[in-house]
Amino acid sequence: METLHQQFDFNKLCAAYDLGQLTTQPEQIFGGFLHKMYRLTTDRAEYAVKVLNSQIMKRSTAMENYIFAEKVATLAREQGINALPAIVAKGNFMHEVEGQYVLLFPWVDGKPLSSGTIDIDACEKISGILAGIHRIDFSQLTDEADSAKEDYVPSTVDWQSYALEGEQAHLEWSSMLTEYLNKLQQWEQQANAAGAALMNNKVISHRDLDPKNVLWDNNHLPVIIDWEAAGAVNPMQELIEVALYWSGSEQGNVNKDAFRTMISTYRKHGGKIGDNWHDVLNCGFQGKLDWLSYSIKRSLGVESTDAAEQELGMSQVIPTIQAMADYADFIPVCIEWLEEMEV
Repeated sequence: METLHQQFDFNKLCAAYDLGQLTTQPEQIFGGFLHKMYRLTTDRAEYAVKVLNSQIMKRSTAMENYIFAEKVATLAREQGINALPAIVAKGNFMHEVEGQYVLLFPWVDGKPLSSGTIDIDACEKISGILAGIHRIDFSQLTDEADSAKEDYVPSTVDWQSYALEGEQAHLEWSSMLTEYLNKLQQWEQQANAAGAALMNNKVISHRDLDPKNVLWDNNHLPVIIDWEAAGAVNPMQELIEVALYWSGSEQGNVNKDAFRTMISTYRKHGGKIGDNWHDVLNCGFQGKLDWLSYSIKRSLGVESTDAAEQELGMSQVIPTIQAMADYADFIPVCIEWLEEMEV
């Protein structure tokens, strides 16, 4: 099978957008689950090139969502957030070469924190940045910002049909999905009820501020990257998600001090606390349910372009179900921590 850098014509990209001449073979950067990222070196500069997933770009709203997200990143940078929006060329953030869409960024010499690292100083910085993003007035994006705050639409996924399809295809996750059918339906109901309760309090924000989307330079200063998910979100829901990311939830053991630091620093920097914590935490199921549904469709070949993507989807199903089960168990603990802080 051809690799993507053989399929994608980087020379044409350089010529079309006046990036200079390639001096080395493009280097693929691994780590993301949706798109392909490359380090591109020319005789003029170094770039990060994100070749966007063609299946996602077929969605009717994909193009406008990506362009809106980059406008959010640009405005955030103008308001003092150290954000990295895509490069504008020929009047557009989005670039196209032979039917494939890419986002182009200046290369940043920085690294994300190593997986599993708990860094209280980083927690304070990220929580302060999140509060800063939540205070930004995005109304100058006018109609686009308003459309991003569309009404809440309840999620309804036929998990039983997915389980049957997985069983018929002899996929390894089918038995676990069958085992958790009742739980998935319960979590979906909780998320829907919480989403409806929180829908009237939304801000425009990053929505994916986990450690892999923050690069740290040699002075331990953060650069916020990957704004493609930017849009409307309940601020407290995002606060909890970010606090969990940075306090070790993805490794299955949340650090209480790091978590509490995130919440208290957010308040200290002007972040507002007001919604019901039970609703906020139940709303946290939604992103995991969405990722599970997408991963299942990928593994079934519905949202895949090749066998590698299908395998990637396959690899995410069981860990995502387990992550939801762990999250459900953690909610009472989290409520207790929050109540101890009297927020």
